[in-house]
This record gives sequence, structure tokens and C-alpha cells, in this order.
Amino acid sequence: MKIFKGNSDLLPSVLAANKIPNLIIYFLLLTAIVVSVIFYLFPFQNEFSSSGQDSKVYFADNITQAHSEIIAEFNKKYRGKIEVIPIDIPTLQFTTNKRKELITRTLRSRNSRIDIFAVDQIWVPRFTKWAEPLEQFFSEEELKLILPQALKTCYFNDKLYAIPFFIDAGLLYYRTDIIGSLPESEKIEEKLEKGISWTDIIEIKKRYFPGKYAYIFQGDAYEGLICNFIEFLGNDTERLYSGNKFNIFDPVIIEKTRQFADLIYKHKIAPVDVTTFDEGRSFEYALNNDIPFFRGWPTTVKYSNLVSKTTQKLNLLKEASLPGNGKNAGSSAIGGWNFILSRYSGVKEEAVTFIKFVLSEKIQELNYTSGSYLPILKSFYENKEMLEKHPKSVEFRTILNNGVHRPAMQNYTKISDIISLYLNKALKKELTTETALKKAQQKIDLILNSSQKIKIGK
Repeated sequence: MKIFKGNSDLLPSVLAANKIPNLIIYFLLLTAIVVSVIFYLFPFQNEFSSSGQDSKVYFADNITQAHSEIIAEFNKKYRGKIEVIPIDIPTLQFTTNKRKELITRTLRSRNSRIDIFAVDQIWVPRFTKWAEPLEQFFSEEELKLILPQALKTCYFNDKLYAIPFFIDAGLLYYRTDIIGSLPESEKIEEKLEKGISWTDIIEIKKRYFPGKYAYIFQGDAYEGLICNFIEFLGNDTERLYSGNKFNIFDPVIIEKTRQFADLIYKHKIAPVDVTTFDEGRSFEYALNNDIPFFRGWPTTVKYSNLVSKTTQKLNLLKEASLPGNGKNAGSSAIGGWNFILSRYSGVKEEAVTFIKFVLSEKIQELNYTSGSYLPILKSFYENKEMLEKHPKSVEFRTILNNGVHRPAMQNYTKISDIISLYLNKALKKELTTETALKKAQQKIDLILNSSQKIKIGK
């Protein structure tokens, strides 16, 4: 860092010529140096806010109506002390993968104004290098109030690097008007309540929807495909990954992948178009084409801005557990988003104040009623008063208890990108199932072997 450079021999003559006392010159130089150092090391510290009154906390996320309401509540309560300023990264413009890359590039600069940022729970290990450990800010009593399924995703190498914002779980949505019009509607609805199987879905398609599609899922090459895939695997997910090992070229996984593709080509339950669908496009297609079943998240109904022509059909949807491979309900991929506090933040205490505010029962309830984001507090699923106010919580509790987590690995996002790419190629039949999964396994092994060598060398 070059702050001052000059010829010291010339200084006395300059002083004499200008008749300026040495003390003033040295004072000015010292001040310039100190200010330069401060702004070099702390280029965007929030204490230097223009208002000079309250601390600015910059929060990056996909800012929904629920987010805006929460931030407004907080800013009202802490007016004159702390102000949360949202940085919107809209889902309509940024896929989850693009969002991850954007936040990564921003944090690498070390001089961003981001104090808190929300991440997909599976990204936590990747972002630990820029995250402030949080044990010092949260007591054991506070952490015990959080659902274990959500809190589990916040740790890496036994350190707390994140705090849950909300939790998600894959759901089966079905059209009550379409199912209700079928001859055996009561029997089908009973199965949906207790846990429907893939065999049942295939039979319903054959019997009642021979000339149209019956199920829509997310099959594009992104994280959503991974969620759909592990839900289809069910109990066989343990064969896919265990510890730090991935075995996508396992014989059972190969066969399950074929069966997954059979939903499109053999049983014709879903169109080939699903291989290009993310959440928004799949919901829009399902509603526009009156598909009886489709896979989504609890926040699906909030995608009405994507399906404006069919918003009236949102009231005809009902949630159920995803199809299983046996008689019981299927597994749901556990999702959700977590708060991470940037280690470069200059307002850590104020940022934590906001996070704790969001963890309060009142705000978690607001987040659910306004945004359909499932709360991360145990009380929401155990408290009698809460269950009476929000009866769907009983169903969500069952679904969460049957949930399956994706692995918490530092290299998971790289591995996930590989798996989603080659799974997508297999679903599109651009490669045979065996070839696609073999290529994926080879690339995964290269990543895992490389990371192991780095770890040993430390």
C-alpha cells in the first residue's frame, strides 16, 4: 500500500520557503496516513454511515413481501439505533446457483456492504471461510428452541456458522377438483392422507388419465433435480452417499435412475419438458395444463406471480407427502435457508440483534403467514395453541420427520453440479444411464481424491 512517497531532503527547504511550522506539516501527514490506513483496512465499515445516528445492517436475500414486513417491523422497533437495509437478489433473475456465485464473488472482495446473507442450507460448508462463528452470540437455551432438522444444517466441523431462517421439505401437491371428480376419489384421497405410492400414481395415470400427463417435477440440471432424485431414491439414498463417499455408479442407484426416467418414457406420467423445468416453470406448466399431481415446496403458492393466468387454481391445491416406494409415505428432501454473518461486518452485534429478532415466535409466525416459510421453532409444531391456529403444522411435522438431508460437505456444491448435469443427460437420453453415471462417478472421484490429498498435506 503506497500512502506517501517523497524526498525527505527537500522537506526543510519546502518548510522554509512556505514558512509553515514543522509541527503542522507532520500533523497533516500523520492524519492523512491514519485515515488512509483506516479506509484501506476497513473500506466499507457501517459505522461510517451518512446519518451518523444508527448502525446500518445490510441484508442480502431474495426479498419477498414477508421479508419486507419483517424488516419494517425491526426498523420500527429499533428506530434511531439500528436500520436493516435489504439487498434484493430476486429469484426471477437469479437461479440458486447464480445467486451462490454472486454472493461468492462479492465476499471475495472483502469490502462489500453485506453484513448478513441468506444461503441454501447446503451451502453452509462452502461459505465458512467468510462466516463469523456464532457460538459466542447464542446460548444453549436459545439453540434448544430450534428444530434439530434445521439446526443440524448450521454446523460444520462442529462449529456453528449459521442460524436457520426457515425450513423446507418437498411436498406432493394435488388438485382437489380433479381428484374429487374421479369415481374413486375418496379412496384416492385416503391414500394421499396416509401415504401414496409410486405404484398408485402409475395406476391412477393409466386408469383415469390415459391421454394426458399426471405428474410434474423439476428435472433441469440444478439443485432442484438432486432434491427430486433423493426423494425418489427414498431409503436407498444411503447407497448414494455415506460419510465422505459418493457412489452414484452403485448398481441399485443405476436401476433407480432408470426407473426415474421411466416416469417420462415408459409410464408417460411426465413430459420430456420436465428436463428443462425449475420450480417456477414446473408450477406454471402444472397449473396451465391441469396436471393432477406435481412436486413442490411449502412456498409454492407464493409463486402466483409466475402463474398469474391461473391464480384462481391455487385455491384448489392441497398438500400431501410425496409418493413412496412401498406402502408408507415417501421421503422429503429437507431444504431451507440460513443466515450467515459476514466476518468482514463492522456491525456484528447489531446484525445478530436482527437475526435473534427473526427467531422470535411472533416473527416466525409472520414469516409463515405472509410467506408460507415453515418456522424453525419447535413450539410451532408442539405448542397446542400454535397447532390450533395453524393445523397444517401437524402434517408438516410428519413430513419433516420423514425428511432426508443432503450431505454437509465442503465440496458438496461441486459434486451436486456434476450429479445434476449427468442425471439430466440421462433423463434427456443424451447418454445412456450407465454412461452418464459412470462419467459422473469419475469426476466426483477426482474431486474427492484431490480434497483428501490437500487435507493430508496440511
